[in-house]
Amino acid sequence: MTVIHTALKKLSVLGLLAGLALFAGCSANTVVPLRYQPSVQPGAPTCSQTISLVPFADKRADTITIGSLGEGKRFYAENDVAEWVSWAMFEELKARGCDVKYREKTDAAPQKGYTVSGSFDTVSVDSGATLMAKAKLRIRVKVEKDGQFVVEQIYTGERENLGLTYVDAAQKVLSSTLQYLLQDAATDVVKATK
Repeated sequence: MTVIHTALKKLSVLGLLAGLALFAGCSANTVVPLRYQPSVQPGAPTCSQTISLVPFADKRADTITIGSLGEGKRFYAENDVAEWVSWAMFEELKARGCDVKYREKTDAAPQKGYTVSGSFDTVSVDSGATLMAKAKLRIRVKVEKDGQFVVEQIYTGERENLGLTYVDAAQKVLSSTLQYLLQDAATDVVKATK
Protein backbone atom coordinates (compact mmCIF):
# COMPACT_ATOMS: atom_id res chain seq x y z
CA MET A 1 0.00 0.00 0.00
CA THR A 2 2.80 2.47 0.84
CA VAL A 3 4.67 1.62 -2.38
CA ILE A 4 1.57 2.46 -4.44
CA HIS A 5 0.95 5.60 -2.38
CA THR A 6 4.58 6.76 -2.86
CA ALA A 7 4.41 6.04 -6.61
CA LEU A 8 1.18 8.04 -6.92
CA LYS A 9 2.76 10.95 -5.05
CA LYS A 10 5.74 10.92 -7.41
CA LEU A 11 3.45 10.83 -10.45
CA SER A 12 1.38 13.73 -9.18
CA VAL A 13 4.54 15.78 -8.50
CA LEU A 14 5.83 14.96 -12.00
CA GLY A 15 2.46 15.96 -13.47
CA LEU A 16 2.59 19.26 -11.59
CA LEU A 17 6.12 19.94 -12.84
CA ALA A 18 5.10 19.13 -16.43
CA GLY A 19 2.14 21.50 -16.15
CA LEU A 20 4.38 24.27 -14.81
CA ALA A 21 6.84 23.72 -17.65
CA LEU A 22 4.00 23.95 -20.19
CA PHE A 23 2.69 27.10 -18.53
CA ALA A 24 6.18 28.65 -18.59
CA GLY A 25 6.35 27.89 -22.32
CA CYS A 26 3.13 29.91 -22.79
CA SER A 27 4.16 32.75 -20.51
CA ALA A 28 2.70 36.24 -20.80
CA ASN A 29 5.44 37.42 -23.17
CA THR A 30 4.15 35.06 -25.89
CA VAL A 31 0.37 35.19 -25.27
CA VAL A 32 -1.47 37.54 -27.62
CA PRO A 33 -4.83 38.99 -26.54
CA LEU A 34 -7.27 38.92 -29.46
CA ARG A 35 -9.34 42.12 -29.54
CA TYR A 36 -11.59 43.65 -32.16
CA GLN A 37 -13.18 47.03 -32.86
CA PRO A 38 -15.67 47.27 -35.76
CA SER A 39 -15.15 50.01 -38.31
CA VAL A 40 -17.74 51.09 -40.86
CA GLN A 41 -16.37 53.06 -43.78
CA PRO A 42 -18.28 56.19 -44.81
CA GLY A 43 -20.78 55.37 -47.55
CA ALA A 44 -20.93 51.67 -46.68
CA PRO A 45 -24.34 50.13 -47.38
CA THR A 46 -26.65 49.76 -44.40
CA CYS A 47 -28.51 46.61 -43.52
CA SER A 48 -32.18 46.10 -42.73
CA GLN A 49 -32.18 42.28 -42.59
CA THR A 50 -32.21 39.75 -39.79
CA ILE A 51 -29.13 37.55 -40.18
CA SER A 52 -28.23 34.37 -38.32
CA LEU A 53 -24.48 34.06 -37.81
CA VAL A 54 -23.07 30.55 -37.46
CA PRO A 55 -19.69 30.41 -35.66
CA PHE A 56 -16.77 30.24 -38.09
CA ALA A 57 -14.85 26.96 -38.34
CA ASP A 58 -11.12 26.87 -37.56
CA LYS A 59 -9.45 24.91 -40.38
CA ARG A 60 -5.84 25.77 -39.58
CA ALA A 61 -3.33 22.93 -39.56
CA ASP A 62 -1.92 24.19 -36.23
CA THR A 63 -4.71 25.33 -33.92
CA ILE A 64 -2.44 25.61 -30.87
CA THR A 65 -0.17 28.49 -31.87
CA ILE A 66 -0.75 31.60 -33.99
CA GLY A 67 2.77 32.41 -35.13
CA SER A 68 6.46 32.73 -34.48
CA LEU A 69 8.26 35.08 -32.14
CA GLY A 70 11.68 33.87 -33.30
CA GLU A 71 14.38 31.99 -31.40
CA GLY A 72 12.13 28.93 -31.32
CA LYS A 73 9.37 30.75 -29.40
CA ARG A 74 5.77 30.69 -30.59
CA PHE A 75 2.84 33.09 -30.17
CA TYR A 76 -0.27 31.71 -28.44
CA ALA A 77 -3.75 33.23 -28.54
CA GLU A 78 -5.24 34.38 -25.24
CA ASN A 79 -8.76 33.75 -26.58
CA ASP A 80 -10.33 31.14 -28.84
CA VAL A 81 -9.47 32.17 -32.41
CA ALA A 82 -12.77 30.91 -33.89
CA GLU A 83 -14.77 32.95 -31.36
CA TRP A 84 -12.64 36.02 -32.12
CA VAL A 85 -13.30 35.81 -35.87
CA SER A 86 -17.00 34.94 -35.41
CA TRP A 87 -17.76 37.72 -32.94
CA ALA A 88 -15.80 40.21 -35.07
CA MET A 89 -18.11 39.41 -38.02
CA PHE A 90 -21.09 39.72 -35.65
CA GLU A 91 -19.92 43.21 -34.60
CA GLU A 92 -19.28 44.32 -38.19
CA LEU A 93 -22.77 43.27 -39.31
CA LYS A 94 -24.36 44.84 -36.25
CA ALA A 95 -22.47 48.11 -36.87
CA ARG A 96 -24.08 48.23 -40.33
CA GLY A 97 -27.57 47.96 -38.85
CA CYS A 98 -28.25 44.23 -39.30
CA ASP A 99 -30.34 42.44 -36.69
CA VAL A 100 -27.77 39.70 -36.03
CA LYS A 101 -28.56 36.49 -34.13
CA TYR A 102 -25.58 34.41 -33.03
CA ARG A 103 -26.31 30.67 -33.40
CA GLU A 104 -24.24 28.75 -30.88
CA LYS A 105 -25.23 25.35 -32.22
CA THR A 106 -25.75 24.19 -35.76
CA ASP A 107 -28.44 21.65 -36.49
CA ALA A 108 -29.46 19.78 -39.61
CA ALA A 109 -32.56 21.90 -40.25
CA PRO A 110 -31.90 24.85 -42.61
CA GLN A 111 -32.32 28.25 -41.06
CA LYS A 112 -35.11 30.53 -42.31
CA GLY A 113 -33.95 33.84 -43.71
CA TYR A 114 -30.32 34.82 -44.21
CA THR A 115 -27.49 32.82 -42.65
CA VAL A 116 -23.82 33.79 -42.65
CA SER A 117 -21.19 31.15 -41.94
CA GLY A 118 -17.56 30.68 -42.77
CA SER A 119 -14.18 29.29 -41.97
CA PHE A 120 -10.56 30.34 -41.86
CA ASP A 121 -7.41 28.43 -42.65
CA THR A 122 -4.82 31.14 -41.95
CA VAL A 123 -4.46 33.32 -38.88
CA SER A 124 -0.77 33.88 -38.24
CA VAL A 125 1.55 36.55 -36.95
CA ASP A 126 5.32 36.61 -37.07
CA SER A 127 7.66 39.04 -35.37
CA GLY A 128 10.21 41.00 -37.32
CA ALA A 129 12.99 43.37 -36.39
CA THR A 130 12.50 46.37 -34.09
CA LEU A 131 9.17 45.39 -32.52
CA MET A 132 7.48 44.87 -35.90
CA ALA A 133 4.93 42.14 -36.49
CA LYS A 134 3.38 40.87 -39.72
CA ALA A 135 -0.01 39.14 -39.87
CA LYS A 136 -1.60 36.94 -42.54
CA LEU A 137 -5.29 36.02 -42.55
CA ARG A 138 -7.46 34.05 -44.96
CA ILE A 139 -11.20 33.84 -44.30
CA ARG A 140 -14.06 32.25 -46.26
CA VAL A 141 -17.53 33.80 -45.84
CA LYS A 142 -20.72 32.15 -47.10
CA VAL A 143 -24.26 33.58 -47.31
CA GLU A 144 -27.40 31.44 -47.63
CA LYS A 145 -31.09 32.29 -47.70
CA ASP A 146 -33.62 29.71 -46.47
CA GLY A 147 -30.89 27.05 -46.76
CA GLN A 148 -30.08 27.95 -50.37
CA PHE A 149 -26.64 29.16 -51.46
CA VAL A 150 -26.40 32.91 -52.25
CA VAL A 151 -22.67 33.75 -52.37
CA GLU A 152 -19.31 32.63 -51.01
CA GLN A 153 -16.06 34.58 -51.07
CA ILE A 154 -12.52 34.28 -49.76
CA TYR A 155 -10.81 37.29 -48.19
CA THR A 156 -7.05 37.37 -47.69
CA GLY A 157 -4.77 40.02 -46.31
CA GLU A 158 -1.33 40.77 -44.93
CA ARG A 159 -0.33 43.77 -42.84
CA GLU A 160 2.56 44.98 -40.68
CA ASN A 161 2.48 47.03 -37.51
CA LEU A 162 4.79 48.32 -34.78
CA GLY A 163 4.14 47.96 -31.08
CA LEU A 164 5.60 48.71 -27.68
CA THR A 165 6.42 44.99 -27.32
CA TYR A 166 6.27 42.05 -29.71
CA VAL A 167 2.98 40.94 -28.15
CA ASP A 168 1.55 44.47 -28.50
CA ALA A 169 2.64 44.58 -32.16
CA ALA A 170 1.11 41.13 -32.75
CA GLN A 171 -2.18 42.15 -31.13
CA LYS A 172 -2.41 45.38 -33.13
CA VAL A 173 -1.56 43.83 -36.50
CA LEU A 174 -3.93 40.86 -36.05
CA SER A 175 -6.78 43.21 -35.12
CA SER A 176 -6.14 45.63 -37.98
CA THR A 177 -5.78 42.82 -40.55
CA LEU A 178 -9.04 41.19 -39.44
CA GLN A 179 -10.75 44.59 -39.51
CA TYR A 180 -9.39 45.21 -43.03
CA LEU A 181 -10.86 41.90 -44.26
CA LEU A 182 -14.18 42.03 -42.43
CA GLN A 183 -14.97 45.57 -43.59
CA ASP A 184 -15.14 44.19 -47.12
CA ALA A 185 -16.75 40.91 -46.08
CA ALA A 186 -19.53 42.59 -44.07
CA THR A 187 -20.19 45.07 -46.89
CA ASP A 188 -20.46 42.16 -49.36
CA VAL A 189 -22.83 40.30 -47.00
CA VAL A 190 -25.08 43.37 -46.72
CA LYS A 191 -25.12 43.75 -50.52
CA ALA A 192 -25.99 40.06 -50.93
CA THR A 193 -29.01 40.43 -48.58
CA LYS A 194 -30.55 43.41 -50.38
